[in-house]
This record gives sequence, structure tokens and C-alpha cells, in this order.
Amino acid sequence: MFQMNLIKNLKTSYEIVLSNDKRLLCHTMGGKTVIFETETWEKVIELTKPNNPDTLHFSKNDELLYIKNTVGTICVYDTKNFQLIKTIKSRKSFQIEEGNFALLNKPFTILDVLKINDRKQVCALNIETGNYEILTELEGTHIEFNQFIPNDNSYLFTLSYLEGVKGYLKYKLVKVVDPSVERSYSIVENLGLTNWDLVYYEPVHQVYIFLHKDYELTIMDAELKTVLKKVNLTENGVQSTDEYFVHIAASNDGSYIVLTSSDRVFILGFEDLTPIQIEELEYTCFAEFSKDDTYFLVGTWSKGFVFENNLKGLKI
Repeated sequence: MFQMNLIKNLKTSYEIVLSNDKRLLCHTMGGKTVIFETETWEKVIELTKPNNPDTLHFSKNDELLYIKNTVGTICVYDTKNFQLIKTIKSRKSFQIEEGNFALLNKPFTILDVLKINDRKQVCALNIETGNYEILTELEGTHIEFNQFIPNDNSYLFTLSYLEGVKGYLKYKLVKVVDPSVERSYSIVENLGLTNWDLVYYEPVHQVYIFLHKDYELTIMDAELKTVLKKVNLTENGVQSTDEYFVHIAASNDGSYIVLTSSDRVFILGFEDLTPIQIEELEYTCFAEFSKDDTYFLVGTWSKGFVFENNLKGLKI
């Protein structure tokens, strides 16, 4: 598969995350998070809290593991002995929305979307105290965190909202500056794009990649002012199906783009966006290179895979 060496077979894997030092590998299942030690690939522990885990993050020093589930409960574990040290749940004053989040530099503080008085906003939330700071004043139906943008020290969100009498769904990008530096945000409008399914900032080439429903990819510059390239994958030999895209990522060296749909995983060369590998996998939900490109990680509703990345350093 992917013409790569299979290192480890996993069970159901909605997300697979490697620690920064590559010592631990975690994957989420329906009711638990499973941790392996990568030197021997022996199972270290199964964590049952929170139930229905969704998103994982290791702290920068790998001493803490944050796990968020689908209903807004966040648990923090010490990775030395995997003792549960902090838990926070939605409260009457705020509801923690489902989805990805970011770790801030301040201990036990995250950047996340909270629903407060029936409005969703980006907030800095202290898991230890439950205190939060509202960082935005947005009007929309949904806010989703995408990723950190090192180019301008901001966090990228997608804001969706209904427009017009018929309620057409529209998207905008929101950039929230690291609140430890400056309390500000900006809304990026008038991109000149139709709605997109996924967006990803590729830091090596400093471009934004938009993936649309019709297999079209749009590449825009770091200022989101200029369209640099548009490619439709169906013109590069990809057959159209009823699949839908769920995840987008890039290799650490910027050579490859990875697209995950409900039925396939695509590895594209960055330069011409031509498919290098396409694998059919039923109910795929996740595919990424590890942070240093050592591994290629793939998750589906029924199984997961850890591959040795043999594309690393390959010139296209």
C-alpha cells in the first residue's frame, strides 16, 4: 500500500498523532485513546477518558497529552505515568464546541471555539481555572480551527454563515493573533473563490491551498491576494466519484500534498499537483506525514496504518 513499508497495523483510527520526540504514538478509537511506544511498538496504555475522543495534542515538551472528545470534554494527562491531571467540561456559562483546538504558551491554556449566550466565538480557555477570554466578535453558524500560521503568528479559522433570503452557505477566513502577543483578529473577505471544502497553509512555500468539491485546487499567495495556480484533479487522471473530502495536509519538507476523502487517499507532488499515489480505502478519515516526514499515518473507521515514508527526500 502506497508502495511503502508497513510498520504497524492499528485498529479503528480517527486520528493518529506522534509525540514531538517520536517516542509515543496515539490513535483515537470510538471509546478510548490508545498509546504505543515506538521503539518496540508495544502498547503502553489505553485511556478511557474522555469517551469518544476526537482531537489530540502533545505539549511542546511532550510532558502533557491533551485529549478532546466530540462533546467538548478535555482531559490532560501526564505522559510520564499517564495520570489524569486536569479535566474540563462544558458549563452553564459556556459550551466547548466539537473540533480541533490549539495549545497556547501559557500553561493549561488553549485556543478554542466556545458557545456563549448562543453565539460562537474564538476564546482563550484556561483548563485549570475554567476562566476564558473572548477574542472575537463574529456572526456565523460555525467556526472551525484549521491551523497555526507561523508566517504572521496567527491562528487560522474558517467561519461559515448563511447569506440571503434563501440562506446560501458562505465561508470566510478568520485570523486570530496569538493573544499573548496582541489581542486582535481579522476577517479575510473577497477572496474571489467559490466555497471550499478544506483549506491548508503550506509553510515551506508560504501559500494557501483551497480544496473544492469539484476536485479543484486553488493555490493563493501568503497575503491571500493573488491566485497563483488552479488545477482540477480530474484533468490529471483522477476519476470523479461520490466521495467527499475530509482532511488535507502536507509533508514537512513541502514536497507533497495529502488529500483524504471518504474512500481514497491522494498523495500529490506539490510542484504540479499531479497524483503520485492514490489508494482506495473505505471510510478513510485521516492521512498525514509525521512532523519530520519519517512516517506516513493513515486512519479509517475500522483500521489504521503506520508506514515508513519512503518518499522522504525524493525529488519529483
